Amino acid sequence: MDLIPEKTFEEILKEAIEEALRLFPQITNYNVGGAFRTLLEIDAKLHEQLWTFLREVIVPNMFVITARGRWLDLHAQTFGITRKPAKKTKGIVIFKRAGEGNIKIPKGFVVKTKPTIFGESLKFITLEEKLLPEGVNEVQVLVEAEKEGSIYNVAPYTITQTEVYAPVEVYNPENWIIEEGADEEDDRSLRQRILLVWATKSLFIRDYYRFHALSVDGVVDCYVDDQHPRGQGTVDVYIVSSSGLPTNDLIQKVQSLMNEVKTPASDVLVKAPTPRYVDLSIKVETFKPTDTQALETEIRNRIKALFVYDKRYENKIKFYNERRFRIGSKVQLSTIIDALMDLPQVKNIVILQPSSDLELQPSELPVLRNLNIQIT
Repeated sequence: MDLIPEKTFEEILKEAIEEALRLFPQITNYNVGGAFRTLLEIDAKLHEQLWTFLREVIVPNMFVITARGRWLDLHAQTFGITRKPAKKTKGIVIFKRAGEGNIKIPKGFVVKTKPTIFGESLKFITLEEKLLPEGVNEVQVLVEAEKEGSIYNVAPYTITQTEVYAPVEVYNPENWIIEEGADEEDDRSLRQRILLVWATKSLFIRDYYRFHALSVDGVVDCYVDDQHPRGQGTVDVYIVSSSGLPTNDLIQKVQSLMNEVKTPASDVLVKAPTPRYVDLSIKVETFKPTDTQALETEIRNRIKALFVYDKRYENKIKFYNERRFRIGSKVQLSTIIDALMDLPQVKNIVILQPSSDLELQPSELPVLRNLNIQIT
């Protein structure tokens, strides 16, 4: 932090000795190991720690643009803003008959995804008791994730197992999510909302609508088209959720808020972005024989994290928050290559499809559709 210059222990000690010579001319022994020299060294070390604390902690956290963590929360509170909490995913799972008679599905019944190669499964708990009566083949049941986090916004047909035996088969269908799970809001997002507060003082500009859209739990990004997309006085707000494309429920929540904050003469319409589907095929060359299944799993997770925010990769992929693919952003192949070349087993990456970077319109969201990985 340039506001406070850096000082080394040696510089502080030198200044202390010069000051002592001026104030205490009767003291002449400043040799290493001497009593007075040792006291000055202890004092210099304490001053170095205080100087470092001021430079690296106090001063950066005095300002919104550099504050972090709890310090940033305090800045937010002065503007009447709080960090958005983590949320649990809620959705619909289909229980399909695999036995005879009436089948009771109790509240608290646990379903889960298949375990990864590391033995980990994501668990979901039923929120209601349902009966699958004889003659009925399947029933919908509302479930909630075991824990908070966007990682529970799993793809369709991945919840396929039960914790204990029951004469049913389970799966989560297309568009199964009712409420997206979310991680606790990160510093970058909270900082952006604090800075956007000033837009609320000047009504009905792009950042004004952006501030209000981002204040809704579950919204992680948005694009505001305020250039009269549907005629004079119209504004279109495209929102992105923690799972990518938003659910209808989230769109309605943001729409309700927009109806409250807009002028009666304005026509503000909240929409899902236009999906720009990406089919990705890559060839991975390794240095030596390795556990290809574990490597492929990590490669898939890293690539998916570039398309949909995954908190686990904030410290694994360099400049993750700045480089991951957002609404309207270019899908750069170099970003994919860099994210994979960090893996120690990887020697080379060749992207077979697409052949070049993908340019997106401002309202388009890159959505990973097919991912093919060849490991040699």
